[in-house]
Amino acid sequence: MRHALSRGIRALSLCVTLVIAGCGSDDGFDEPLFKAPETLVDYDVEINGLPTDEMLDTAESALTVYQRRDEGAQSIPFLRRRAQSDEPTIQKLLRSEGYYTGEVEVTVTEVSENGVPQNSSETEQDEAATAATSTDDGDPTKEDPEKKRQRALVVYDIEPGPQFILTRHDMPIEARGKAPELDPKALGSPVGGPAVAAKIVDAETRAVTRLRDAGFPYASRGDRRAVADLDNDTIEVTSPLDAGPLSVFGDITFNGLDEVEEEYLRTYLDFDVGQTFSQKDLEDYQAELLSTDLFSTLSVLAPEQAPEGEAPVALPITITAEEREKRTIAASVRYNTDDGPSVLGSYENRNLFGANETFGVEAEAGFEIQRLTFGYREPQFLRDGQDFVAGFDIRHEDNDAFEADTATLTAGIERKLTPKWTVGAGGLAEASNIKDPVDGDSTSYLGGIPTFAEYDGSNDLLNPTKGIRFRADVTPFAGIFNEEFVQFLSLDTRAATYFDLTGEEKYIFATRGRLGSIIAESIDTVPDNRRLFAGGGGSVRGYGQYLIGPLDADDDPTGGLSVIELSGEFRAKLYGDLGGVVFVDGGAVSEELFPSFDDGFQVAAGFGLRYYSPAGPIRVDVAFPLNGRPVDDAFQLYFSIGQAF
Repeated sequence: MRHALSRGIRALSLCVTLVIAGCGSDDGFDEPLFKAPETLVDYDVEINGLPTDEMLDTAESALTVYQRRDEGAQSIPFLRRRAQSDEPTIQKLLRSEGYYTGEVEVTVTEVSENGVPQNSSETEQDEAATAATSTDDGDPTKEDPEKKRQRALVVYDIEPGPQFILTRHDMPIEARGKAPELDPKALGSPVGGPAVAAKIVDAETRAVTRLRDAGFPYASRGDRRAVADLDNDTIEVTSPLDAGPLSVFGDITFNGLDEVEEEYLRTYLDFDVGQTFSQKDLEDYQAELLSTDLFSTLSVLAPEQAPEGEAPVALPITITAEEREKRTIAASVRYNTDDGPSVLGSYENRNLFGANETFGVEAEAGFEIQRLTFGYREPQFLRDGQDFVAGFDIRHEDNDAFEADTATLTAGIERKLTPKWTVGAGGLAEASNIKDPVDGDSTSYLGGIPTFAEYDGSNDLLNPTKGIRFRADVTPFAGIFNEEFVQFLSLDTRAATYFDLTGEEKYIFATRGRLGSIIAESIDTVPDNRRLFAGGGGSVRGYGQYLIGPLDADDDPTGGLSVIELSGEFRAKLYGDLGGVVFVDGGAVSEELFPSFDDGFQVAAGFGLRYYSPAGPIRVDVAFPLNGRPVDDAFQLYFSIGQAF
């Protein structure tokens, strides 16, 4: 009975409490019981005495008084507490630069008139400011329309003291096995100079990295100890290192392989079982395997914990992979006003026989060109980093320059010298039937030895934002043309550079150049489809395909023995994935061995839009000839995937 009565009283009390709380508003609980404190103080901050501008910049980004200055403060005492709470941060900043005896004094003063004397004591200011934020009945939450906002100045007066000198930095090593000797000063420690904490920590990090690269993958830092001499303003630091066991590569195990052959993956190994372990070698091996494009996910790992036993210990390496779909079918569309629309389709098998042999077929159908191309690539051919490549191309071209049916067979070797440099050489056999309404039909049967050197230091295949690209092709040709033996040497070089103007990949300036030449007895000894041309979406925009250079009586281009092209393009991200470009292109073709500009240097300018899709930028460009000839159209429109260069 007593318990029931007690529960009833508590329930009644709760009801009364809820009724009282609800009476404050017509809407019950929609309004809070108390209003948030009103911001009454705006303030500025001044820091005096920091030794360098860099330290001042750091302070301005780290201190709470700067971070919350736009919010203001509820009162002068509140602002003073906020400012004083930043003192430890300033002390930490001083110590990080070697100032271990620095002192900080904080003052907060009112600098605007509100009835409080500016020269009053801090106690008087606190009392007056507290009163200024309260009404007559003592409730600081009620608003007073007559109250004026205050303005204050927060001042940090800093006496940094002497900058301590690091006189000694020891790195004792505890290791299972013979560890390399480490010189802290050679690792970047500021021995003999100011005891800057960041440099000391960086030296410790480099020491751990040096140990890991020397076969101690489990190396770690211990607790740093520092002893300061306050009389001489010097400091000594000891950074103990636990190197763990000396380790070597153990057995390698592959998990998750289905169609990819394990022996093929082992061809990328640059280390042997029993060789001193190197984390860099392991990471390089993982990068090599990922570059094959055979896997959606892949990890190459040593054990997380150091094995027990006598040093050196053998670390088993585990490769865990998930193979990606090896077949890909793709299609795309492009359009320009000169040769109309064209449709491209492709099929690729990236793992034909289990060792990343790639077979591809690509077809293109347009008004001016129809082609079918077969390609084959076998990586790691005979040696590491070397590929065997072969291709067969059948095409029909009908443009303003010529109409030709051509079949080309190629085979060769490509070798990657470095991650950025690739060279190649091979053989070529080509048969062409060329139709020319002026000079009549002709046939050519050519053999060639194509060679190239390529450098790609750009950061993206379809949308580069920085770096350099360069390629030089040299091909000697010999064969039968117009029933006569001909021979000539084709030289073609292309280069492009990309500049990220802000470091944020938002504004890019790109340039491109091309210089080509054919060394031949005369232009008549070079088949029409092997001459040099300029103009079009991948060349000088604004002019028709191949239309730059000498023209015949029907205003059709005849091609030349030399070509030069120059382009400059400014790219900008406008909003989200939408971007815009403005560009200038120029080029010339000459029948001379070197560009003579006898037939003019054609220049065009234009603008375009880019949509940066996951598959690459979708490009729409409009270009206008600036010194067009009667044969040139007023403008050209281009639509395709990928940047112009």
